[in-house]
Amino acid sequence: MMTDRSSGTTAGAIKAGIERFRLADRPDVAVLYPDVCFASIEAVGEVTISLLVDSVLTGWRPEAQLTTPGSAPFPIASLVVSRDSAARFHPELSNRDPVEIQVWADGRVTVEVEFQGSDVTMVGEQWRSTARDVLAEWARESGAELLSVFNDRSRSLPDVWNATFAVPTADRTVRDLVELGTRALRTAELSMTGWGAEQDIRRLLADGDAHAVLGWPPSAVLELRAALPKGSGELDFAADVCAFANGVRGGTIIVGVAREPARLTPVHGDEGLVRRIIEERVFPVPERLSVHQVANILVVRVPPQDRLIRPFLLRVASGGLEAFAVVERYGVETRARSAAAMHTALAVGAAALLPRTDG
Repeated sequence: MMTDRSSGTTAGAIKAGIERFRLADRPDVAVLYPDVCFASIEAVGEVTISLLVDSVLTGWRPEAQLTTPGSAPFPIASLVVSRDSAARFHPELSNRDPVEIQVWADGRVTVEVEFQGSDVTMVGEQWRSTARDVLAEWARESGAELLSVFNDRSRSLPDVWNATFAVPTADRTVRDLVELGTRALRTAELSMTGWGAEQDIRRLLADGDAHAVLGWPPSAVLELRAALPKGSGELDFAADVCAFANGVRGGTIIVGVAREPARLTPVHGDEGLVRRIIEERVFPVPERLSVHQVANILVVRVPPQDRLIRPFLLRVASGGLEAFAVVERYGVETRARSAAAMHTALAVGAAALLPRTDG
């Protein structure tokens, strides 16, 4: 932090300013570095941001060369917190939450988060652009503004990234901004994992911040759709469900995600439509299939199915003469088995049911 030592301004003065808002026996606010204070969230969580800013600016005097507050290249003070209780908090032993509240010379407040991402030495601009798109979209709907996404090689490992947000401070507390930063952190990390396992969808359902899906590309177990199916699109939708049911790992369809540009396209209250399409077009209906509304998207989860009831059939025509197809997932595409493959499977299956004639 830049200070005017002739006026007696020190890190201790800033610390004392913040400590004015301690109550009863809450632990001290520790000074980790001249411009970074550290405390238990229990101790400072209810401190309003306006009081935090006042306490920092009261203890800070600009250097002579900083003629305008906005010209300062760095925040003048930051507050980090620990999830440890006030009683267990220790300035040297407690773990820091990867969320930092930053106060600037002109009274602005930003929140910076640190998250695990791809190795900066191995990823290109496309990865960085995806991270920006995901977090920018999340920030807009959360009342914040994304300022930057970066990897600071002077202080971080190559796979540790930072994102900084301008945040509204009116009527906000330290706890509010820490929780906002935690949501941004979860969104960033989950968006970078891509799609891989059941726990990913469970985390998405639990967190409720659906913007993470903007970083997920379609795969053998994931399909993304911008809108609910209509008309002939119902058959394509049912085909994806059927293909996931025939796969070993199952799969998920997320409705409400546009790809170019990456954005959420809100979908609300149409679980009944989705279930009707599946019941009319897929036989048998996959077991334990779930349809969930998560924030502004619809998540259709097809769990792995018992192999004894595969293959699932896609009804491609109805009326007096019904027609069915067996569809499967090949990479990011859903394809029907060829006539030759169908005939072979049926012939082998029929042969297995015939009595043996070799004595």
